Amino acid sequence: MQKLPETELEIMQAIWQEGRVLSTSEIKAKLEEHRQWNVSALQTLLNRLIDRGFLSSYKEKKNRYYTVLITEEAYLAYENSLFLRKVNANSLTKLVASLYQSHSITDSDLDELAKFIEEKTGGAEHEKHSGTDHR
Repeated sequence: MQKLPETELEIMQAIWQEGRVLSTSEIKAKLEEHRQWNVSALQTLLNRLIDRGFLSSYKEKKNRYYTVLITEEAYLAYENSLFLRKVNANSLTKLVASLYQSHSITDSDLDELAKFIEEKTGGAEHEKHSGTDHR
């Protein structure tokens, strides 16, 4: 997998949002909710996404249809991993602290994150059973 340029990511986000096989004209219509798109430029970018392994396509009558090969979740995991390594020295704590200090996240966001961590790790029960309870 490779990092997508901004315009190709915009196309993939439109396709992921629909969650189904789409024709070129349906993709163009979805993208044009935000700005105008040139058909030949869009076709070129769709072909790049096929070459990169993000989409596959097939032709039926006069229409070309596109199927997602890489899910949004898989791409986000990849992109987030790159960002964490590159910008935050692979430290999630450093990332969260930076977001908090810049007021990009709130106390409520931190509470939500704490609940997520507790649910995923088993919280205090997990610590007791794993021998890491240092209280």
